[in-house]
Amino acid sequence: MKNIKDFYSDKYCNEFYVPVAKGIYKVEDTCYTSLCFEQEPEYGENGNAGDIARRPLEDILKKYGVFVQDFYDDYNLLTSSVCHLEFAGELENIKALRELIGKHVYCKGDELVIEEQDQK
Repeated sequence: MKNIKDFYSDKYCNEFYVPVAKGIYKVEDTCYTSLCFEQEPEYGENGNAGDIARRPLEDILKKYGVFVQDFYDDYNLLTSSVCHLEFAGELENIKALRELIGKHVYCKGDELVIEEQDQK
């Protein structure tokens, strides 16, 4: 995964979603955030947004204790290279997940690698 960015969804423009921090919204006891990113086929990921690779996504979900709430089917098309996902979980876990913004994330064997993204 590269080019990980904040994604603001229109779904957050209603009275149900209460903003609690930059890019983080809360409904009852659950917090939500949305991110977009590009997959990297050279790291074994898929080449389009309509088919998001299990890894490193599952590794990220496990590491941060969050889950995917919305796959944004209207955005994740086979013709697009940019993936969009909404994540949900406890506030501290969502805050930690958002630290991936601007990072490069991939799997090397069984290891989840998180590093600064080259600014090419």
